[in-house]
Amino acid sequence: MGAPRPTALVVPRLTPLFCATRLLVRGLLRLWVRFRVEGIGRYPAGPAVIVANHPSALDPMFIAAAVPDRVLFLAAREFLAWPLVGWAMRAYGCIPVRRGGVDTGAVRLALRALAAGVKVGVFPEGRVSPTPGPLRPGAGMLAAVAGVPLLPVAVIGSGRAFPLGARYLRPARVIVKIGATLPPPGAGGGGGRGQGREAPVGEAMAWVFAEAGGGVGVRRRWRHVLHELDGAPR
Repeated sequence: MGAPRPTALVVPRLTPLFCATRLLVRGLLRLWVRFRVEGIGRYPAGPAVIVANHPSALDPMFIAAAVPDRVLFLAAREFLAWPLVGWAMRAYGCIPVRRGGVDTGAVRLALRALAAGVKVGVFPEGRVSPTPGPLRPGAGMLAAVAGVPLLPVAVIGSGRAFPLGARYLRPARVIVKIGATLPPPGAGGGGGRGQGREAPVGEAMAWVFAEAGGGVGVRRRWRHVLHELDGAPR
């Protein structure tokens, strides 16, 4: 039996239980994977669309442990049917997404969350990807329609700590690095429609992939993708 379709938005709260649990998780991660957060001074108040790389299935947990507020991540709906994973996703809060097409219900919930002042987390690769993969559209549209900034976040080392197929967390260093926000797509008067909305996502992910270990070559590659999305000449 599949997981239920999203019908209502539950705005996450910073309850005492949640704050205590986050402190505990953060402390355990520091002991086991030498967990570290960089760039927290750049973390903005208010709503934003977080875009991050996705080398491990545990990336939402690492980002959640790094930031001071609760982020609603877009997550594959079928994971809610998993006994432990589904419980954890519901307890923390997420927006379930149906794979295989545009899930208009999930889009509406994400826009409502942003309007309520909540940050929404998106992995533009659309799946766990140990190496940089193609970007799927959507994050730029959310930021443009809601009029909120994009926030790039690089997760470094999670693919070594918990690679695909792993059953336990390995003691490899994990760093979450927060980048500088980008203005809402179209805020400067250009790229406000269609694929042009996704161009700033390409720029944000160029920074993410470079920080995560791709170096200058990856940054140049995704700047090329940026130009293709924006319709600029090569």
